Amino acid sequence: MARAYKKTYLNGAMRNLAVMMDCGVRKYGYTIGEFYQKFLSSCVSRQFSQGNPRYLVGMSGAELADLVVQESGGSISDKNDGTYTTGPEYWAGWVLAYYQWLSRRSFAFMQRKGLGADTVVSMYHPLHEADLSKFADVANGITRQ
Repeated sequence: MARAYKKTYLNGAMRNLAVMMDCGVRKYGYTIGEFYQKFLSSCVSRQFSQGNPRYLVGMSGAELADLVVQESGGSISDKNDGTYTTGPEYWAGWVLAYYQWLSRRSFAFMQRKGLGADTVVSMYHPLHEADLSKFADVANGITRQ
């Protein structure tokens, strides 16, 4: 089965999902689990998984966060100015985007198999400094159970 999008989009897509997750927590005040559930229910999740370039790299991560919040009935925050930090939530978005691309699975499938944002954030120490292939190995173990 072919991947939803070419590798040339991957770094931009990873960054955008990472910024989106960070903004959902830091700018909107949701827990990572709450925001990820909103993401999974949104068109952003489906369009991202299908490789729609508008959602991968055509909008910023902050704009994706705004869209997720808006679709869930929330109001867009003036605090969401596009700035972000590179902590656990950012890393979770980064590696989830990578693993979704690599595995060719939807974010909803990964969540059903136990690989949600809460789980990924709990892996931040020690995996955030490891190669992405190490995360993929751990993620494969989780999703195969």
